[in-house]
Amino acid sequence: MGLHLLNNLLGGPGMNSRLNMSLREKRGIAYNIESSYTAFYGTGIFSVYLGTDKKNVDKSLKIVIGELNMLRQKKLGTLQLHKAKRQLKGQIAISSENKENLMLNLGKSYLLYDKVDTLEYVYNKIDELTASDLLQISNECFNPDDMSQLIYL
Repeated sequence: MGLHLLNNLLGGPGMNSRLNMSLREKRGIAYNIESSYTAFYGTGIFSVYLGTDKKNVDKSLKIVIGELNMLRQKKLGTLQLHKAKRQLKGQIAISSENKENLMLNLGKSYLLYDKVDTLEYVYNKIDELTASDLLQISNECFNPDDMSQLIYL
């Protein structure tokens, strides 16, 4: 659940994500920016996508890596953690209202984990996440030595 929350915070669907604020709103150097996390059995993929002019590629990459490093070095504040949890729970609630989305998510959960969790259980797991948990997850998953880049020009 921690990577889902970090994804939302970093580059999820909200316009207030860290990457969107840093690259698009503050500097105006990215047309679009988003991150995504897809879980698989025992592993997963976390990716960042951005669209920018060729002249801004290096600067954009430095900013993305800087945001990832910030998550690895500094714990989230209490208010920021609370807002991130509330946003993720709200997105899950809205997604669950669509029965097709709900069935797809339940099917994925069963295929990946051989179980289906209730919304209450998922919300509790989100609430149990601490700033220390997220710092540890960030250090495990955002290690620069384990990252790859693909750039289309």
